[in-house]
Amino acid sequence: MIDWMLSAQNDVARLPALVWQQWWLSAGWSVVVAWLGAWSVRRWTTRQVPKLAVAVGLTIWVWLPGSWGGAYWLGLAFQAPSVAAVICALFSLRMLLWPKPPEHFDNVWSRQLLFLVLCGVALGWILMLDTLGVWHGSFYNLGFGAAASATALGIAVLPWIFATTALPSNSVTTVATATLLFVALRLPTGNLFDALIDPWLWGALQWALIQQWRRRPKPAST
Repeated sequence: MIDWMLSAQNDVARLPALVWQQWWLSAGWSVVVAWLGAWSVRRWTTRQVPKLAVAVGLTIWVWLPGSWGGAYWLGLAFQAPSVAAVICALFSLRMLLWPKPPEHFDNVWSRQLLFLVLCGVALGWILMLDTLGVWHGSFYNLGFGAAASATALGIAVLPWIFATTALPSNSVTTVATATLLFVALRLPTGNLFDALIDPWLWGALQWALIQQWRRRPKPAST
């Protein structure tokens, strides 16, 4: 199946404008670093003011010009974060700084979330095997084509279509928004796969799956 898709793909890559690439480098890392800082402070205190102060301070640091700014060093080390990772960090940052009352929390591991997490993990493994030359041709190059965006959007809304909820879950919104933003601006690299997954997000998804599996209800002993 994958080999057939590779042989059928022959689209010309369209890269994002340089100004949008530079903007995304700072905007994306500012959200991710702000979330990481607020999450780290949460380990020491439950007060909102320290978390907000650290998040704002790190955001300002990322946006500083030239080698003074965090975007410069993070871009050298890790390039730009994926759009999906930034949206996930934004959702999490909002919950850290402005948490909902306990009775309003959704079921975090809904079927919609589990389906899309598994898709993200599978995509990461396919891309890793692609770097090792397992597939004939380049699977990564599929991300430059229009068919990849349509397929990703269809996969994103599929679990919502079969769900009984009126509104899509945060997971569906994340993937759909990342795909639509990529279609509009081609961020961050002009390849859809870079908008949907990056090594850090891929690792986080696998860690979350392992943790969820460990917390599964144990069968009652007879």
